[in-house]
Amino acid sequence: MPALSCMVHEAGRISRNRPAFLAEDVRICYGEWDLMVSATARLLREAGIQPKQRVALYMESGWASATLIMALMRVGAVACPLNTRLPVHAVNQQMRLIGAHQLIARVSAESQQVLTDMTCLDPDGLVSRELTTGQGDDEFQIDLNQPAAIIFTSGSSGQPKAAQLSYGNLYYSAYGANLHLQLRSDSCWLLSLPLYHVGGLGILFRCMQTGAAMGIPTFGQRLEEAMPKFPATHLSVVPTQLQRLLDANLPAENVKRLKVVLLGGAPAPQELVDQARAAKWPVLRTYGLTEMSSLVAASKPFDPVERLHSSGCVVRQREIKIAADGEILVRGATRFQGYVEAERLEQPFDEDGWYATGDVGSLDEQGYLTVRGRKDRMFISGGENIHPEEIEQRLAALPQVHQAVVRPITDATYGERPVAFVDDDGQGSFEQYESFLRQHLPAYKIPVRWYHWPETIRNQPDEKIRPADFDAYIK
Repeated sequence: MPALSCMVHEAGRISRNRPAFLAEDVRICYGEWDLMVSATARLLREAGIQPKQRVALYMESGWASATLIMALMRVGAVACPLNTRLPVHAVNQQMRLIGAHQLIARVSAESQQVLTDMTCLDPDGLVSRELTTGQGDDEFQIDLNQPAAIIFTSGSSGQPKAAQLSYGNLYYSAYGANLHLQLRSDSCWLLSLPLYHVGGLGILFRCMQTGAAMGIPTFGQRLEEAMPKFPATHLSVVPTQLQRLLDANLPAENVKRLKVVLLGGAPAPQELVDQARAAKWPVLRTYGLTEMSSLVAASKPFDPVERLHSSGCVVRQREIKIAADGEILVRGATRFQGYVEAERLEQPFDEDGWYATGDVGSLDEQGYLTVRGRKDRMFISGGENIHPEEIEQRLAALPQVHQAVVRPITDATYGERPVAFVDDDGQGSFEQYESFLRQHLPAYKIPVRWYHWPETIRNQPDEKIRPADFDAYIK
């Protein structure tokens, strides 16, 4: 099997004295980080973590969680960072879906009652700047085909799916992106996306590969507050974040220092891109997905402004093809290994290895991609994928609810937000329904408005009812 030296170890050898992490109260160089990862890997082994085991992490993004992710990969285990906005019931469900029995998290006694059959490890006992010894039993060569991470992404059915990425997927994703974006060892990429998103994991791997620094905002700090505190040259943002940055009117030196601002995660209004360019922000439009280990296409740093009407051209190590019905197909060295469900690995690829994204688009003669929308009902709110079916299925599980329909409405800050129409027996209330959803779904999936089922629709045959019919009743 092809193998590579552990990327942390290589960065520690080549960029030993260069900063890996910059935070308000911490500066960790690559040499020190390599020792920390070694020590944490040893402690994970002592805690019983074995190769190929799936280990969930439920903690804020930062240098400690990055250390645990890379230590798990060095052990040969599979790192499964979970969305910290999920309620504990949803954490339990996702861990069961992927067959993970170990959880690294600071867990309260109340949460421990929900997380049955789970072994919970305290991150404070596994990672520390004082733990910098004991490299002897490390395995620095890592198989490129080794499952390295499982990242949850919204499935077309509405149920979250667990995408398994290999070490090679993440390596080649970073390799192609760094060539495309010209990331260097004197660069600093602000960790503006969480590590439970493939975009955040992509930042980590790109910086390791080049010896660039990662700026770590304080947990909960807004991006526009963090920007002036770091020498950031690179940034990844969703449209909501970019709009807030522009509205914040940051100091000119912060903007001038920027070399690349990747804009993705949701459709961006062309007016926003034009506004950013007029303010001298070096915005590049992108197209990516979890199943391709983040970036698939991106504008080039020196593309003319008119090219920013597209999502850019394909990045190395990836391929794009448009199917006869307009669907975007992708494959390449960054394509994920499949969807995990317990011990089963679903591989939704055709005989030539193409993965159908569910997005519709076109390629021009120069190979630039334009994304035109979705084949299914998914919409994006503040950079987060929302499948209405997931919310509808949760509501329909309540005994008072006969059926529900969720629709998106336009929102100036988040792009779109969900609203819900509920057909019930009159015994429940919208407050009860919202409280129930908050036990199972993150806050961004909770409807911001609630409506009773329209009488005119109630009188229609079920086969004639379409979700779009409800839009006329949104006030």
